[in-house]
Amino acid sequence: MDLRGKRVLVMGLGLQGSGMAAARYAAQQGAIVRVTDMKPAEVLAPSVEALSGLSIEFILGQHRQEDFQWADIVIRNPGVPRTSPYLKIAKEHGARIEMEIALFFLACPGRIIGITGTRGKTTTSSLIYEILRASGAPTVLGGNVAGVETLSLLPQIKAQTQVVLELSSWQLEGLEPHAISPAVAVMTNVYPDHLNTYSGIEEYAEAKANIFRHQHADDLAIFNFDNPWTRRFGTEAPANTWFTSLQLGGSFQRAELSQQNPQEHIKPFVFTETPLMGRHNLENILLATTTARLLGIDDEIIATTVRNFRSVGHRLEEVRTVNGVRFINDSTSTTPVAGRVGLEAFDAPIVLVAGGNTKHLPLEDWPATIIKRSRDVILLPGSGTDELLPALDAEAHAQGKPNPVRGIFANLKQALDTALSFTRPGDVLLFSPGFTSFGMFLNEFDRGDKFREYVHSL
Repeated sequence: MDLRGKRVLVMGLGLQGSGMAAARYAAQQGAIVRVTDMKPAEVLAPSVEALSGLSIEFILGQHRQEDFQWADIVIRNPGVPRTSPYLKIAKEHGARIEMEIALFFLACPGRIIGITGTRGKTTTSSLIYEILRASGAPTVLGGNVAGVETLSLLPQIKAQTQVVLELSSWQLEGLEPHAISPAVAVMTNVYPDHLNTYSGIEEYAEAKANIFRHQHADDLAIFNFDNPWTRRFGTEAPANTWFTSLQLGGSFQRAELSQQNPQEHIKPFVFTETPLMGRHNLENILLATTTARLLGIDDEIIATTVRNFRSVGHRLEEVRTVNGVRFINDSTSTTPVAGRVGLEAFDAPIVLVAGGNTKHLPLEDWPATIIKRSRDVILLPGSGTDELLPALDAEAHAQGKPNPVRGIFANLKQALDTALSFTRPGDVLLFSPGFTSFGMFLNEFDRGDKFREYVHSL
């Protein structure tokens, strides 16, 4: 895409890399660049500093109508809703709406391996990246990865480079106008999420489906057979399609579904041990190892990498053991499903720290799992916590158990001090909020960083 001389407005600078990458790339391509973000300059100071020396104008703390009337191209941050009235103004004045990830796809010469899903996409992406890197292949990791400027990876990518991209539903929306999908598509699962942005799970799932919709017959797609949504999508993909199934014990090609006994064609796991916790991580590992096998990586390289692969930051991350108590950072648990999965990863007694703001998702069986598996529960305040409290009361009554909630604390240190006071040697102190973090924290990564700082201060 030729940006030379174009008036480019980057909508949403952010702190995690996407907006910075778009602004840097547009400026380096010779565009006239403005950046607009509702966050104030003091919050965005690190991002502004990272772009110093480039010819970029910053309009921070507000969105101005005149900037959207001025733009030839608006590059929207993934967090900006498609329904934004400012984007409508830009379109009415003839602007094209683009996203950073689409610019990357259009310019990338390497083979793109895209991974999406409601849960597990970061772990699966990171493990695929590590396996490919261990094989000696030139490999990069980008997409929905905190702190990575994906567009800035382009200078190091050649035709033989393996490009592993974690892709969110919002990023995948950016591919649809160009009718492009990655050469290799991996889908971990689909659960209700972001229903404060999408009209329902169907619209959310369809955004995810852009990862395979525009593939070709000689491309490759791998789906988790054990999740109803990804199983269905696997029957629709135009590419060479494989399924993975933890329940069936391995992987198989889509064509084998029509066989009388598809289990006979299952290719088993290629690993024997992993330091990762939880059944969901076995699903992630099976997806990653199957993908690596289909890309021609030797089984021994795959198995060795799996044995040495540790949890990704903020995802059931074991921070430290203090006085016999294991401190687990699961701050990217921003949905009830994630909260349930986090609890199910442990057999030891759990002191749970949860709570935050709602995304209007069904609580489903998370409250039941909290009552069943948590001895003590400390909550952070928020609209989600307000939804959770009566559900916990009802579930405690249904299970004939006392309600384990010990209090709601608006200060993280007070919450963690209280949680710590309830722990005993052999316990797990699990920080798995199950809701979003905005209000008390910048985002879930800031939330997890503050939990780590607390644990390391003990």
